[in-house]
Amino acid sequence: MALAKITRQGLISIAILVAILWGCILTERRISRNAKMETYRALRDMRYLKFKRRVEPAAQPPATTPAPPSVGPVLG
Repeated sequence: MALAKITRQGLISIAILVAILWGCILTERRISRNAKMETYRALRDMRYLKFKRRVEPAAQPPATTPAPPSVGPVLG
C-alpha cells in the first residue's frame, strides 16, 4: 500500500529540475576554472613585468671623447 503516488507530470518536473541543477553545477565549475586561470595569468603577467623592469638597464648616453686641443699659431 503506497502512501503517496508520483504522477507522470511530477516525474517529468523532477527530471527537468535535476537537469537544471546539473547544468548550474557544471556551469559553476567552468566559471570557477576560468577565474582561476585568469588569476594565474594575471599573476604571471605581474611577475613578468616586475622582472622586466628590474632586468632592463637604463639607456646610457653615448661615450664622448674630449676634443683634442687645437694647434694654432703661437703669438708672442
